[in-house]
Amino acid sequence: MTVVPSPGCQVAPDGSVTFAHADEHATQVLVAGDFTGWGKDPIPLVKREGSALWAVTTRPLPRGVHSYKLVVDGRWKADGENPLDVDDGLGGRNSAFVVGARNLGDPKAIRVLSLNLHTYQERGLRDGLVVNDSIPKLERIAFGVAAMGLDVLLLQEVGEHVSNPVEPNAGRILQDHLERFTRRRWEHVWREAHIGFDVYREGLSILSSGPIEDVTTLRLSEDGLARIALIARTTIKETKIRVGTTHVAWGSEGGAQVEKLLAEIGRLPAGDHVATLVTGDLNAGPEERQVAHFVERGYTDVGMATRAVWPTFGEKKLTSRIDYHMLRASAGRRAARIESFVRVFDGEGPEDGLHPRVSDHAGIVGAYRWDLG
Repeated sequence: MTVVPSPGCQVAPDGSVTFAHADEHATQVLVAGDFTGWGKDPIPLVKREGSALWAVTTRPLPRGVHSYKLVVDGRWKADGENPLDVDDGLGGRNSAFVVGARNLGDPKAIRVLSLNLHTYQERGLRDGLVVNDSIPKLERIAFGVAAMGLDVLLLQEVGEHVSNPVEPNAGRILQDHLERFTRRRWEHVWREAHIGFDVYREGLSILSSGPIEDVTTLRLSEDGLARIALIARTTIKETKIRVGTTHVAWGSEGGAQVEKLLAEIGRLPAGDHVATLVTGDLNAGPEERQVAHFVERGYTDVGMATRAVWPTFGEKKLTSRIDYHMLRASAGRRAARIESFVRVFDGEGPEDGLHPRVSDHAGIVGAYRWDLG
């Protein structure tokens, strides 16, 4: 049986791409992009007999983020069925797709990103001048999240300027971009931890493509750089999980904060969630008390369990990891099957272009699946 493609673009495992466009009145439809030399050698779509659908499948394309436009009877236009797009450098947008994205396992798994954003503290060079490029980086993060099909974001150092409107809450900017790139609703909660550098409200964010409920802020310290944890429950793919994000101090102080965090989680009301997943920047190596407290409470250090224990900082001399996913099944529930656990947004995949370095930390994606049968 012949499979009829859906309008838009679909990337096959071998890197070939099928473009389809529905237009019963068109007399010619082409696709032009970086893979055709744009207008140099556009690829014609073929109209299926007796239908309004035009389609073509390309040869396998190189790994990376590719951009394109449709040319319908001479008119260049974005692909209205594909929400992913990139700046065309001319004040407009090109439609986009990704070939060779990192393997995240079964798409039925719940895919969770943890990342210390280090918001508004990053600087880049442009024309020899130092510029704050945090805002464009947030769009690149959202593009990657949408392209990878992620479900939940657990973020640290999510900032907003205390008075400057050009540096608003980074979590809300991400929410707006995600809703544009995925064409579905995302929920966002943010809580302030402290004021950083006297000008930024720094806090924690949870973003989810499912409903967020039972939001709880746990105060772990009350000093000038107060530490908190943000805990909530969310339902993704008919599975309810408790998720949390935190950023604790170094050394014995951080150990005491984790101990308090776990005690407070233990006092939260029981619910019908299948597991608790706490992620974040523990400012500790695997041998330190921050990590030991979790393990002693029955949490699995997912990095250790999967032997994916790469360092947090790729370009710095710190060779240990300080960012973690800690997972514990609820009483009477089966443990999750870990479909994948990979480092992302690390600047180490220039050929795919999907994981630019966006912070002084790399991100982590864990994909978790529960058999609820």
